[in-house]
Amino acid sequence: MPAIQQHLALILPASHSHTRAVRRPFHPSQPQGPYRLPFAVRDRLATDLAPFRNRRAAYALAVFLARFWSIPGRVAGSFPIDRRDLANHPELGLTEARVRGAIQTLEEIGFLVRAIPPAAKHRRTEEGWMKKAVLYAFGSDYAPIFIKANERAKAARARKPTQQSGARPSAVAPLKSPIIKSVAFPHMIMGDLRKSGLPPKAFVPDLKLESALENLRRGVFGKAEGA
Repeated sequence: MPAIQQHLALILPASHSHTRAVRRPFHPSQPQGPYRLPFAVRDRLATDLAPFRNRRAAYALAVFLARFWSIPGRVAGSFPIDRRDLANHPELGLTEARVRGAIQTLEEIGFLVRAIPPAAKHRRTEEGWMKKAVLYAFGSDYAPIFIKANERAKAARARKPTQQSGARPSAVAPLKSPIIKSVAFPHMIMGDLRKSGLPPKAFVPDLKLESALENLRRGVFGKAEGA
């Protein structure tokens, strides 16, 4: 007996047999929801459910149950299955009768097993005595597969931060946003604009030099006119 069976509730074997009439291979499609069965579980279910007429309904119910009860902390425990609550569920689309048949098929292949019912089969409620719900658990052939899948997922999550912290920084310079443009020094038509200090002064004439030139011009042109 596998070690996982020691942590499971006491199990009763299935006492009924479901009709088998399908010989075609069964290739279930992956559901569109956020949960996917581990590959090992999916392949085993496809093989075990292949001979059953209600294999698609049984597979859909198996995925639905595994989504909520195969997580760490729950996978080795027991859980109830209320056919009335699951009837016409939007994620299943099964009637109560089809849910009942799917449970029977999953029991027959060993995906589900029944826990031994307690001594008291009824419980007192405000509405009177009511029969206690039947508890199920994952079979000894499937529960270890779920546990190994949980361990692999945990190890993968633990390695992810290490890989990110050990990654080398990229040697490629980051690209600049097209919005940020390089600013060139402003240019004026008459030359570059200085960043600091006073602008250069305009040309200032030398008065003494201008007076000397004017006297020289008068002397030269005056003599020419007198001659």
